[in-house]
Amino acid sequence: MDLRIERHHSGSPESRQLRREFVAELARRYPEQDFSADADVAELPDLDAPGAVWFVVYDGAQPLGCGGLRGLDEHSGVIKWVYLREAARGRQVGRSLLTELEDTAREFGYTRLTLSTGDRQPEALGLYASAGYRPVEGGTATVHRLGKDLRPGPDDVRVEFRKYDGSPHWHTTLRRLGDDEHGVWLGGTTRTPWRRHGRPAHFPQVPHVMLVPHEGGWVATFHAPPRRTEVYVDVTARPVWTGIGLVTVVDLDLDVIRRRDTGIVELLDEDDFADHQVAYGYPAAVTAEAQRTAEELMAALTAAHEPFGVAHRPWSALLVDTRHGQGAALRLMNSGNRAVNSPSLSSEAALNISLDLSLRSSNDSLPTL
Repeated sequence: MDLRIERHHSGSPESRQLRREFVAELARRYPEQDFSADADVAELPDLDAPGAVWFVVYDGAQPLGCGGLRGLDEHSGVIKWVYLREAARGRQVGRSLLTELEDTAREFGYTRLTLSTGDRQPEALGLYASAGYRPVEGGTATVHRLGKDLRPGPDDVRVEFRKYDGSPHWHTTLRRLGDDEHGVWLGGTTRTPWRRHGRPAHFPQVPHVMLVPHEGGWVATFHAPPRRTEVYVDVTARPVWTGIGLVTVVDLDLDVIRRRDTGIVELLDEDDFADHQVAYGYPAAVTAEAQRTAEELMAALTAAHEPFGVAHRPWSALLVDTRHGQGAALRLMNSGNRAVNSPSLSSEAALNISLDLSLRSSNDSLPTL
C-alpha cells in the first residue's frame, strides 16, 4: 500500500465525496435517525481555520478516507468526521490517520483530545480503546464521548533516530520497562507508532523490546515470534540521553541481525554505509569504530552472548496487559456513558466511523502495554 495522508481544504471534491459516504454509512447503521441535513455539506469552516486541520488519506491516487481536528480551547481539541472506505478497513489505515491527528494536535499545542462515537460501532470503540481513549463526561447510552491526555506519561521515552548530519530519520515513543547490567529496556507493541520523517506512521507486526546499552555504539531491538528477524541491531554513535524521557541515536546505517528460524547472523546495508560515509562525511575514526562494533556484534549474536541470549525475555513478558483490547472496548460500551434521555446522533456531534479495526482479526488484536 502506498499510503499518504495529505492536508486538504474541507471543500475539496474528494472531501465532499467522502463525507457523503460517511453520512450514508451513518444512515445504514442508524436508520431511525435523519441525516439528510448533513448529506452534502459543502465545507467545514471550523476545520479549515487556524488551529484546525482536515486530512484526506490516499492509497496512491485513490482516496481512502478522511478526518479532521479543531481546537476547543488553547489546550484541547476535538477529532471529527473520521471515515474510511471499506477497502481501507483492517489495514491499520485508521490507526495511521489517528496518529497523524494526534501528532498534529501536539504541534498545535493541545494536550488533550476528545471525540465521540456511537454504540453500534464496536470497531471504532476497539480502535480508540487500544489507542488510550477513555470515557469522559457528556456521553450517553448511544453516544460514547472519549478523551485522551496527549502529554508524555511518567514511563514514556521518546526515541529519536537521526542521520549523521542531524537530520531526522525514525522516531517513536516506547515504555520504559526497567534497567539492568546491560542497559535500559524499552517496550512497544503492535499499537506503537513508528514514524519516518514525512511519512505516515508504521506499526510493527509484533511486540518488541529495545535495549539502549550503558556503553557502546549500538541499539538492539528484540522482536517477538513469529517475526523472522529475532534480533535487529543498529550500529550507531553512542546513544545520548536527555533526562529520562528522551534518547537520541545517530544511525550509521550499518546493521546486524539474527534470523529466528536458522540462527544465521547477517551484516546488512554495507552499501548504504559506504555511500553515507561520503554523503554525510563520516570521519575515519567513526567509520573504523562502526566497523569494529559490527564485527563484535556479529560474534556476540552468533554465540548468543548476553544480552543477545535470553536477557530480553523477562522484559518481553512485561508487554502483555489484558486491561486493553476487546475487553476494554466492551467496557467502554458498558461504562459510564449512560443517561436516561439519549439524544439523537448526528455527524455534527462528531460521530466517528473509524472502521480500521476488526475485533475478529488476529492482525488487529488489541494487546498493549
